[in-house]
Amino acid sequence: MTRTKRSWGSDRTAADAAYAAAFDRLFVQGRDAVLSGTHYRDTPPVDGGRWGMSVVFIPDPDSVSRLAAVTAEVLGFAGPGHWPTGAPEAVHFTVRAVEDHRRDVPAGDPLAARCAAALGRAATECRPVRFRLAGMTLTPSGVMVCAFPIDGAADEFADRLGAELGSDGWFEDSYHRDIWYATLVHFTDEVRDGQGLVDWVARRRKLQLGEATIDRADLLRFQHNGRQPVRVGLDHARLGAASVAAPISDHR
Repeated sequence: MTRTKRSWGSDRTAADAAYAAAFDRLFVQGRDAVLSGTHYRDTPPVDGGRWGMSVVFIPDPDSVSRLAAVTAEVLGFAGPGHWPTGAPEAVHFTVRAVEDHRRDVPAGDPLAARCAAALGRAATECRPVRFRLAGMTLTPSGVMVCAFPIDGAADEFADRLGAELGSDGWFEDSYHRDIWYATLVHFTDEVRDGQGLVDWVARRRKLQLGEATIDRADLLRFQHNGRQPVRVGLDHARLGAASVAAPISDHR
C-alpha cells in the first residue's frame, strides 16, 4: 500500500527548507494562474465529487481568530463571492480524505463508524500537534496559510491513521500529501484585483501568524451552507488519550 506521507525526515531545518520550496513553487503557479485568469473555480460539492468525509485538525481558538482576520483581507482583493474557507466554521488542516463527497452520512453509517474507530486508535498512540504558521502562498485554486510542523507529531499521526484505516484508507493510497496547510480562500469566480492579490500575498510570504496547537483530530464531512462548504462533525478523538467522542449520530 502506498502511504500518504508528508514527512521529510527528522532534520527540522531540512524539512522546513523543503516545505518552503514547495510553497514557493505553489506561489509561482498561483501567481501565473491568477494573472492569466486561468485559476481553478470551485463549485458546490456534489455526490461523487470533492469535499468528501475526511480526518482533519482544527486549529486552536486563537489561531482560528487570526486566520479569520487574514481571510477577510484576502477577500478584499479576490472579491466577496469566493469561499472564505479560513472562516471559523470551515478552517482546517486536512490529514486524510477517506471518500468522495456524500451529501448525507446517516446515523450508523458503517464506513464512518469504522473510520471513527481507526481515528480513536491512532489518536491514542500519538502526541498533540503543533504548527508554526509562517507565511501565505497562492495556488491555482486559492490562498493558503503555510503550516510548518514544529516536530514529528503531525506526520506520525497521519502515518498511524493510514495504518489503522487499513483497506478503508484506499481513497488516498496513492495520493502524496507533502505539505501541511489550510486553504483560507477557495476561488469560485473571477479575481477582482488579481495584481493586487498577487502583490499582497507576495508581501506576506513570510508573515508570522503564531503557533497553532492541536490536541484532537476530527472525523467530519462537508456541507455547503449556501455560502461555502463548512465542517459537519461526525466524531473526534483526543491526541494521546482515549477517544471522548459520542457515538456517531445523524448529522444530515
